[in-house]
Amino acid sequence: MLKIPLPALSSEPEVIKCKYCGSTQVRPSHKSSGKNERVTYRCQACKKHFRVGTGGFGGLGTKHLWIGGGILAAVAITIGISLLGNSPADVPFKAEIETAKQDQLAALQKEVKKGDPQAQYDLGRTHWLNAKYQLAFPLLKAAADQGHVEATYQVGLAYLSGQGTLQNYRSALEYFTKSAELGHMESEYRLGLLYRDGLATPPNKETAYVWLNIAAARGHEDALLFRDKLAAVMSSQELHRAQEASAQTNAKLPDAMAKKP
Repeated sequence: MLKIPLPALSSEPEVIKCKYCGSTQVRPSHKSSGKNERVTYRCQACKKHFRVGTGGFGGLGTKHLWIGGGILAAVAITIGISLLGNSPADVPFKAEIETAKQDQLAALQKEVKKGDPQAQYDLGRTHWLNAKYQLAFPLLKAAADQGHVEATYQVGLAYLSGQGTLQNYRSALEYFTKSAELGHMESEYRLGLLYRDGLATPPNKETAYVWLNIAAARGHEDALLFRDKLAAVMSSQELHRAQEASAQTNAKLPDAMAKKP
């Protein structure tokens, strides 16, 4: 049998570094049970937890490790796999990505404080996509009230669905109208449905046809489908008036500003 002594413990005090970001700003975590020879630390920089052995190799202290030839090979393989599975090069890469995201959010926050509508929309949209509707809505509304077209549509959608704010069809109609008149294709489609279904306004097949027809002409497939279904239940006089109104309204609008998401 081969007897392998463990390396002598250093008399220098050990500096504990975070395994994720390398920071030395760490402290023992309350998650440590104190019942084993590994201590859980929490990094003050990246807020992550990691564990450190307190008793030498694997928590064995200064005991000698007795290993036979076959077992020694197995242990060497295991150690090699362990080292490969925790490559130091992998950890900083992940930390750099997270840091980059935090830097981007911090930059947006600065622009938001200056009242920049694009930054308000970008940050609001980020919260919206993460289902943080309460945080998203005031930012989107602030951008919309400064004339940001995409934000105006998004606020209409929030009012329509009741996400981030109380459901309010009248407000949804107001914001969809603003963005539709600025050439926002999805808003034109939504506005047509509101007039078709009589939400916040009396049902109006002709007005519904106007907006569905405009959106359909710009490539909105669902608008085309619902426009044709609506046309099938309209009289020839209603359809004629609606088609004329579509041409007149479309002539006043700018080019389509957004495709269907």
